[in-house]
Amino acid sequence: MKKQTPLPPAGVRLTEGLAQRMQQLVRDKVVPYQWEILHDRVEGAAKSHCVENFRIAAGLSAGEHYGMVFQDSDLYKWLEAVAYTLEVFGDPALEAQADEMCELIRLAQQPDGYLNTYYTLCKEDGCAQKRQEGYEPCRVAGLPDGSDATGERLPGLGNRFGNLQQGHELYCAGHLFEAAAAYAAATGKRDLLQTACRFADYLVKVFGTGEGQLRGYPGHQEVEVGLVRLYEATGGKRYLDLADYFLSERGRKPLYFEAERKRKGFCDLFGQPALYLPTYAQIHARPVEQTDAVGHAVRALYMYSAMADLAALKSDPAMAHACAALHRSVTERRMYITGAVGSTHVGESFTGDYNLPDDTVYGESCASVALMMFESRMAALTGEGGPFDTVERAFFNRVLGGISLTGTEFFYVGPLAVDPAACRENPDLHHVTTVRQPWFDVACCPTNIARAIMSIGGYAYAEDGDTLYVNIPLAAEVRHAGHAVRVEGEYPYGGTVRITALADGQRVRLRQSGLAPAVALTLNGSPLPLAAERGYLILPELRLADTVEATLAMAPHYVAAHPGVTNNVGKAAVMRGPLVYCAEQADNGAGVAGLAFAEALACEESEAFTHDGAVALTVKGFKAAFAGDEALYRNALPVWEAAEIRLIPYYLWANRGEGEMRVYLNVR
Repeated sequence: MKKQTPLPPAGVRLTEGLAQRMQQLVRDKVVPYQWEILHDRVEGAAKSHCVENFRIAAGLSAGEHYGMVFQDSDLYKWLEAVAYTLEVFGDPALEAQADEMCELIRLAQQPDGYLNTYYTLCKEDGCAQKRQEGYEPCRVAGLPDGSDATGERLPGLGNRFGNLQQGHELYCAGHLFEAAAAYAAATGKRDLLQTACRFADYLVKVFGTGEGQLRGYPGHQEVEVGLVRLYEATGGKRYLDLADYFLSERGRKPLYFEAERKRKGFCDLFGQPALYLPTYAQIHARPVEQTDAVGHAVRALYMYSAMADLAALKSDPAMAHACAALHRSVTERRMYITGAVGSTHVGESFTGDYNLPDDTVYGESCASVALMMFESRMAALTGEGGPFDTVERAFFNRVLGGISLTGTEFFYVGPLAVDPAACRENPDLHHVTTVRQPWFDVACCPTNIARAIMSIGGYAYAEDGDTLYVNIPLAAEVRHAGHAVRVEGEYPYGGTVRITALADGQRVRLRQSGLAPAVALTLNGSPLPLAAERGYLILPELRLADTVEATLAMAPHYVAAHPGVTNNVGKAAVMRGPLVYCAEQADNGAGVAGLAFAEALACEESEAFTHDGAVALTVKGFKAAFAGDEALYRNALPVWEAAEIRLIPYYLWANRGEGEMRVYLNVR
């Protein structure tokens, strides 16, 4: 049983502050821009062809599939972001566009329920590469085997699920299921949900331990999360059972993927043998036996999210124990201060404990969205408020840092130290872009960022019966199922939060954050004790017009990494509340790596360049100066000259052009 459930977007109307401004940006700029991108109408951006792929699969257009094997998911995540946008703001014109896409998806669905434009449109074996001689399609009893009654091959049917490790059919299905559940909740329209259920019912027939079924599972986890969403939207227990099957079958010996690759004529889509490592796709052990976060970070965290869902919904103590171990592995040993995860570009993966390099980090935007998903589910599983520290860390730093202030450029990776010259010249940094990009060939991140921003109200506010949980104190008017409160404040910048009851009988629990803890609490001006239980401040039942005011600790302070993070020994970062700060060349000139903080933090706050309430810091420190010639090595230490170091919130970096950037600086 989940101990708290997110409020729907319609129940949380953000009224001011950073998150509200970002939701307006998504509504006004991001969603319309991505609509144009998906229709290939943005000059200079990487080609998407996503909508056109669906049009071709639906028989409405002629042509061939273009793009990655997972291209369909871009449209699904856009639709999910649109669903939340409609629920928050309403927009008849946008809803009409979304309805058009829902119908297009329905038309692209095959008669038996299967839905994937890549495998529908590509050559006989479903592989965009030249057909390999002697390919053996994957056959399932009672399903098309690639031939009709006359023996003629049917395009795209012969190898459905013939490459589960790389094919992403189930990954795309998961994003369809999430979008469909969200769109039905937002609009009351169930057409897309019916399309999703037809596909899910097809999967129920294909996968399992019964005779003639495939005993496989997805290479890229996500379908498990989507199936849980379908279960919650429809009550169809078969969807929950299929999610449970995928998790329980994963990692069993002999490994399905190893047998799959040995099939005659197996078509390798990516040509990267490193991706065959069992740890890469988390098949090295059964999920319930896993204790360390390994492999591709997004895959891992989507899987952990589903594990937490199943542990709660099925009251599975063994799965809950595994989730707790994985939570500790990620947040205590393998996560960056910004909420980035995935230390290496090789496999976009986790590495070892405390191996957190600042410059070669991958830290994909999608991984931090997935981290938000997992940690919020850990709170729902355990009833503890602590995991929302990680949700805040990831959202306010890495996720918001993945999008420009214009809403039309995006970061895929999230470095903590950038030298543009090194990024151009060092192939080990080829994955690091120094400015945000208009789009990507692999474009999973932009739509993921959009859906995360538009769903933040459900992270901030949750319920358990008649109790309202304030997990992140975003300024909002909350009205849902008897809950009626107004929350005021400029969080994450403002240090005061006011909660006013808009009706009698309001039971509210305010999270005692580890990043911006309450240091004083009053009810109608009278002091309240700072008594907390499971990470939540205990408040009396509120009557109409009662106001609770919390004063938060928001003073800037140094943060040092564990000494195992060897690249940052002797260095510090600065945080203010949940926000991580960084030094940019735009404020401090070239040579940002030569800056050092003074041992005692002394700083002044001022308005950031955005002029929207963001707080910049000016910190007392030093800058290294070298006298004499330009020798590579010299027999002299630098002279440390007094300097004022200008810091901005990390999420704002690279909005003023290309330049050096660092989060951690030396301390002297």
